[in-house]
Amino acid sequence: MNCKKDLVSIISPCYNGEKYLPAFLDSVLSQTYPSIELIVVNDASEDKTQEILEKYVDEFKKRDYSLIVINQKENKGQAAAINAGLKLISGSFMTWMDSDDIFYPDAIEKKVKFLKENRNIDFVLNYGEVVSESDINTRLGLIQRIKPSKNDCLFKDLLDENNVIYGPGSICVRTEALKTVLPDMEIYESREGQNWQLMLPLSYSCKYGYLNEVLFKYVIHPDSHSNKERTYEEQLARRDNFHILQVKTIESIINMSEIEKKYWCNYSYNRKIMGKYKISLRCFKFKEASVYYKELKNNKVKLKLHEKIMIYTMYSIVSTMIGKIKK
Repeated sequence: MNCKKDLVSIISPCYNGEKYLPAFLDSVLSQTYPSIELIVVNDASEDKTQEILEKYVDEFKKRDYSLIVINQKENKGQAAAINAGLKLISGSFMTWMDSDDIFYPDAIEKKVKFLKENRNIDFVLNYGEVVSESDINTRLGLIQRIKPSKNDCLFKDLLDENNVIYGPGSICVRTEALKTVLPDMEIYESREGQNWQLMLPLSYSCKYGYLNEVLFKYVIHPDSHSNKERTYEEQLARRDNFHILQVKTIESIINMSEIEKKYWCNYSYNRKIMGKYKISLRCFKFKEASVYYKELKNNKVKLKLHEKIMIYTMYSIVSTMIGKIKK
């Protein structure tokens, strides 16, 4: 079983992981699957990350696993770290995982088993559970994609940010499929992350399946990038950056026609405007919100029912609050 064709490559970007890295590394070491290489990209950490990684090299050897450490001199973000790791993978299967999250012991085994039993499937999706760093044993919630009963289009749902998991612990892909959609084994580098850049090409070109089990812990940290409190302007800039990375990724999809690329890039743009409209409402920026809403109407964007309900509710609440203040 412990042969190269069965090897699973795990890529994990890490920046200042001193507090949470040991739990992640221990979760890899506790895997029931026998053939794993872990590629940790130390993204110019300023704490004891490198010292911790060095201590674990021998532990991985004892487990007959491989721990490969890439030390970047400059902090470049998760997408750049993924690119550094992609150049080194040698397994038949690949997954990526945030270094502050935790694998269930049988996570890798179950994913590989699923892919081996379903040869027509290129990658598999699974569930995760949300926990707090202060208590990783108490489940706060689930993150999952519920398989749609019809019109199962993960590609579109990713752009809609609807019924999808962005936690990387939710996916495992055949390396040959990954190389088909990323022949250069490189994604667009953005500070906003790496998941769209990997998952959009895969979801457009490949067949995917569902393993409806919880196989990793998504650990919430008060100081994490995703939980960072942002100003109104920062939230708008983030939507711009999301759109840019989506467009760069869509344009790189090798088997998508130019007409379809134009359609999906325009679709992404309208989703950006929708995002800015919602942000403006939440931040009581009604003048700006009206501008975004007018653009959506001019672009003939059809709102989904849940979007109509949310926007109407949000607008009603804010209008009522302003009415009370004026009284």
